[in-house]
Amino acid sequence: MLNYEVSQDEANGCFIVRGKILLGSKPVEIPINNTKQENLKKQFISFFLHKKDVEIGINYLDCISLNNHPRANEGLFVGALSVYFKCFQSSKARIPVPEKTFKSNFPQFADCFDRFKQWRNKHYLHDENGMTQTCAFLLIAPEDNPAKFGGPPSVVWNSAGVDYINEGQSLRGVMQATLDFIVGRIDAVGNEIEKEVENLTKSELLALKEAHIELATTNSPEQKRG
Repeated sequence: MLNYEVSQDEANGCFIVRGKILLGSKPVEIPINNTKQENLKKQFISFFLHKKDVEIGINYLDCISLNNHPRANEGLFVGALSVYFKCFQSSKARIPVPEKTFKSNFPQFADCFDRFKQWRNKHYLHDENGMTQTCAFLLIAPEDNPAKFGGPPSVVWNSAGVDYINEGQSLRGVMQATLDFIVGRIDAVGNEIEKEVENLTKSELLALKEAHIELATTNSPEQKRG
């Protein structure tokens, strides 16, 4: 897999892609003539987006530091959990990373993966486990006091302390293994896509629709991605 450097040319309303590209090459759309090709293209896009998210999560973890406020480290850790496990969730936009296949390929990270998945699903995004404990109570005044209540009803809670420095490093190991897995899948799917068009002539390939990308926007988050 090759990483390209992409920049926006605002003056000409286009993007510039730099990398190991043969000078004069033409970018064309991957053709879709059957269900297999459609699925390969969706897989290809999905794994590149998963790669982006995992790399963002690793960047979050790399920013965790003893010099940070504890809440900053917590925010970076939760941010990494969120973007990482999004890659394993089903959605209309992309095909998820196959969890079982990843864990079978990297069994040394399986237990750690499951633990962080529980943290994300059952603690940080939902209160459904023992990492937070609560107690609701009434305060009843002493018998010799005419008042009925000794104060308003309330709730006390406590949450388990997390060492974000060490846990961040553990999560980073899982995420790096996932990144390696994703890159492997990108290469495999890319090879399959090439096989699908290997019978086309150079002229037929050059006649394919020129590749196009829409400018991303925050104004229409529900807009369909191309």
